[in-house]
Amino acid sequence: MDNENQNEFIDSFRKFEELNRNAIATDKGLDYKTYNKNKKSKRYFSDNLWKKGIKKFKITQRNRCFGYVDNGIFYVLRFDLDHELSDVG
Repeated sequence: MDNENQNEFIDSFRKFEELNRNAIATDKGLDYKTYNKNKKSKRYFSDNLWKKGIKKFKITQRNRCFGYVDNGIFYVLRFDLDHELSDVG
């Protein structure tokens, strides 16, 4: 990850941290939503993680962040820097 990507991720995480749940869910810039399990996407996360409910949000037009929420905390599982993962779920 280069410096430009780092700064974009930091800015998005800062925004994510400052907003409440309702604002996160409706923010068009973050595009926060459930990541769906299908034949192509199921291999990216374990069954236990799928049960927790994988979510994704937009860092940039190309970059995404994947994770899950537990007790109000978003746990980062993976970054998608080439939009490959985002396209299959």
